[in-house]
Formats: sequence, structure tokens, C-alpha cells
Amino acid sequence: MKGEITVRIEGYMRHYPVERIHVTPQVEQFRVYGRNGSIVFQGNRPFLRGNGLKMKRIEWKLVEGQLRSASAKDAVAQSLDNYVRQQEKEGKL
Repeated sequence: MKGEITVRIEGYMRHYPVERIHVTPQVEQFRVYGRNGSIVFQGNRPFLRGNGLKMKRIEWKLVEGQLRSASAKDAVAQSLDNYVRQQEKEGKL
């Protein structure tokens, strides 16, 4: 599944392509592509939804790549969270 997220980093709104690359009953991984490479975030959404925890917050972890700052990592994770919730509402996940 491919899409796009919008992230506010250092006051600028930036658009990044995102793709779900791996899914298991416990975790799923999303690759976010940037100008100089890509990063991979892992979330525990399948585990939470499988156990009936629909309102619990998804835990995002950076498993591949680097970002310049912790605030950038948090901003990308928040945008991924919004993207996943929107896809769930549309029934695509």
C-alpha cells in the first residue's frame, strides 16, 4: 500500500511518499522516502487491533535509517499515525 504523508519539520510542511513494506500479526513496517534515502518505522497496530484495543495509541519505533533530530522523528511518527488512522477509517487497512 502506497500513499503520502505531510510532515511539519522546522516550520516547513513537507510531503513524503510512504509505503507499507511488511506486516505480521504483531507489527507492521512503513518505509518513508526522502530526497537522500529512506527510513523505516515499525508500529504495533496489528497486535493492538487483534487484541481488541482500538483506542490504544500505536507505538512507533525507528528501525532503519537516521533523522537529524528527535523532533523530526516525532513529527514523522505523528504523521504516520494520522495516515494509518485515516486508512483504517477508509477500510484500506
